[in-house]
Amino acid sequence: MLMMHIRKMLMERTRTNMDVSITYDRGSKLRKSSTMIAFVRNPYTRLFSGYVDKMYCINPSFWKSVGKSVLRVVRGNASRTGSVRCGHDISFAEFVNYFIYQHDNKQHIDSHFMPISEHCKFCETEYTYIGKIETFRDDMLSVSDAMGMLDYKTTREAILKYGFHGKRETISCWVSLVYDRRVEIETCGLSFIEGLRALWKTCQIRGMISKEIPFPLQANDTKITFERFNELAQKAYNASEPSILHEGRNRALRQAYGSLTYHAKVKLRKIFERDFEMFDYDPMPDFVFGEYQNVDNIDFFS
Repeated sequence: MLMMHIRKMLMERTRTNMDVSITYDRGSKLRKSSTMIAFVRNPYTRLFSGYVDKMYCINPSFWKSVGKSVLRVVRGNASRTGSVRCGHDISFAEFVNYFIYQHDNKQHIDSHFMPISEHCKFCETEYTYIGKIETFRDDMLSVSDAMGMLDYKTTREAILKYGFHGKRETISCWVSLVYDRRVEIETCGLSFIEGLRALWKTCQIRGMISKEIPFPLQANDTKITFERFNELAQKAYNASEPSILHEGRNRALRQAYGSLTYHAKVKLRKIFERDFEMFDYDPMPDFVFGEYQNVDNIDFFS
């Protein structure tokens, strides 16, 4: 949640070296007089999204920090796994087991994964508006209208067309990330082509490229340029049917939770109990507790 007034105030403190106690007092008063907005998300999909973004997709920083911790806790002797430098190959089941371990042992949980009810202090903060990611555009329009922002025509157009990010722009940013961090990726034990393949599968998991469109490169295509690969990814996006994209996104979610034990699912339900109650989410959705069958053997995570 970005509270722009508070960020501006903190930047001002840095410029002028204001006294910390005065700054905190101003921040407290400012929060009380500001329009406070929060967006929540289904705890199960939020946890899965955090895994895809921080652990599965190209993210050497998290591989080196969280990933190595997962190896140490879940796999034991990391030297036997082939992932000594970084935890770049953590499965969703391993990630969830580590998350449960942290919770049970009262360890610090990264804010990307912790229950949203704990992260944003809903019992201590009087939020003016609380929206849901599942109804993001409608909620953004309602909040923007209530704040008088829709008086500007471009605001409505931007929300309806893009939300916060367009998919084309997101794909280009992800491709650029792989090229910019190529050395880090290879240092972590993942080849450059494997990094691009992970990016391609991430786009399929995120519902940007159809699960029917195969990865277009061979292992020896190491000299492919950013422009060429981005062109291939954009063409795949253009050729993907929206209905297939939606199906692929749901299939990836079901496959991930289908890899968990029933015990792990029950533990997650307990951990997120407050989130379910506060924000009216189903604690036992079918995509988590229902039976999963991979009828056509499409593997989003191999």
